[in-house]
Amino acid sequence: MQITKMVLVLAVAGLVSACGNKIEESPDKMVRAGMQRMMTEDNQFNFTGTVKLELGNQAGVNAADKSTDVIAHQASDASEELSEVESDYYKQQMESVNRVMGIISKSVSIPVTGAVDIKKGRVEVIPEFRYENKNALISYKFPVHIDFNNLSVYMDASAITNLSDITNEQSNPQLVIGERYIQLALPQDRVQHLPIADLLKSLPKAIDDGYAAIESSAFSKVAVDEFGKGLEAKSQVRFNSTYAMSLKYDVAMLQSLSQALKQAASKAGSDSKYQPQDYAVLQNIVDGLISVYSGNNGTANTPFGFYMAQLKNKSEPIVYNFYFDSKGRVLGVRTQMTLPMNEMKGLKGPINIDYTVQYEYNGNPKFTMQPTPQNSVNIGSRLGLY
Repeated sequence: MQITKMVLVLAVAGLVSACGNKIEESPDKMVRAGMQRMMTEDNQFNFTGTVKLELGNQAGVNAADKSTDVIAHQASDASEELSEVESDYYKQQMESVNRVMGIISKSVSIPVTGAVDIKKGRVEVIPEFRYENKNALISYKFPVHIDFNNLSVYMDASAITNLSDITNEQSNPQLVIGERYIQLALPQDRVQHLPIADLLKSLPKAIDDGYAAIESSAFSKVAVDEFGKGLEAKSQVRFNSTYAMSLKYDVAMLQSLSQALKQAASKAGSDSKYQPQDYAVLQNIVDGLISVYSGNNGTANTPFGFYMAQLKNKSEPIVYNFYFDSKGRVLGVRTQMTLPMNEMKGLKGPINIDYTVQYEYNGNPKFTMQPTPQNSVNIGSRLGLY
């Protein structure tokens, strides 16, 4: 009995010592590990989320609490160089914009559901644009299905095509959709020469390289908030970002993909499924995006490049909160961001977006759409795009 007790005491002491010496993973590495697990292990799941648009300020003051006099003062500052007539018109327009934004903040939401099956190269997203107010409920759903195997995007646009078909039956019969999905796809003779599968295999590392490019000090472990408690999360990591940091992440991720394609091309032999020129097609696309996101090679002169260049100077915050279970798996993410709307000085406050999403790892994700050539209409060919 004494020997048994001694063994138990030593065992317990060993466990306590092991727990005490356990090295806690840093917050940035928790996020990186969690995202890698989502991409490589638990990569078949459903998700639900909600997007809310709010008009307020970063200090948390509700837009409705501001008086009309304050609004008028802001509008006056924004239009001080306008004529008296133009200034009054500007004030009226901004007051209308504020009222509309107030209605949107109060009554509009975008619930989102979907499914991801990385192993089979399929992703489905179903946004619902929902307006709900006294005696009013309006909802539109636009399910979107992406098939990476044939580079096709399918949309169930019946919420609007059921009405447009009535007009097109007489004027443009070729545009009648009926109950079929709308498909946008590259011609299959091009798709078969694109190494999409190799690109997808490189994506987990590219995502990790993107996070690795961000300073670790931007990540911090915080107490689990109410949203996380609803997920039964055991830990929470906050990532304080900016638009400039997001661009830095995007460039690092794209550079990783470009390098992976370059390496795959160098290893391609004469008997390989894809040849170096096939990889070069995708690499040129990725390198083009890198130039736009980083503002190189004169891309800042293009409309999109100019917009991306402007984001580098925006100080509005983007805050990500990651929620983990005891095994380090990501249970959900909450993103809170302020849109860069400095030009709209007549607004009651900045426009904030609050997006929450939670994941259901089931190994057998449920897809609403099952597109086939029979139940889809390739709108690109009908419109003569190719």
